[in-house]
Amino acid sequence: MRTLGHFLAYLALGLWLGALILFGAILAPLAFNRLPPLFPNQAQGIQAAGIIVGGTLTRLHWMGLICGIVFLIVMLVSRPHFRSIIPQFVLVVAMLVITAYSQFSVIPRMDTAQDSVGGNIEAVSPNNPGREIFDRLHHVSVDLEIAVLACGIVALAATAHLARYSQSQLPPARVRPVEPPEAVKPRP
Repeated sequence: MRTLGHFLAYLALGLWLGALILFGAILAPLAFNRLPPLFPNQAQGIQAAGIIVGGTLTRLHWMGLICGIVFLIVMLVSRPHFRSIIPQFVLVVAMLVITAYSQFSVIPRMDTAQDSVGGNIEAVSPNNPGREIFDRLHHVSVDLEIAVLACGIVALAATAHLARYSQSQLPPARVRPVEPPEAVKPRP
């Protein structure tokens, strides 16, 4: 059970962190750099990129919430002593809370701000109140994702340290002493 537990814990946390890195380092920059030139109006291209990135972020949040819950359940079931998993537990709970706040509070308010300017945030002046709200919430959203990533990296390191520590605390394997073979007696 312990090996399966470690595998599932690493898998859940690794998927979440990998998806966060893929989203922030590859998908979002690529969408906003490559899509706008494909449209006759650059504002429409930025809006298209925003639709892709926003939809992906929603799915990323749901995946993160599921992975976080799986991680917590696995750690609780596979660890006989709760005290040994407190750091990882607290960090992953923080990741879940931050992700839920972003998904259920920040993103809906960003959508409302975007709708208040007609749906295309780039088509309005930067000093438009709806755009100012959207831009502020966008910065909050980015900061929240960075916080989730930082907590996840520390949680992964703590989980790896715990696994290594647990292995060193195992009792030594019982090895039966090998009896020397009896002298081979010649056959009569």
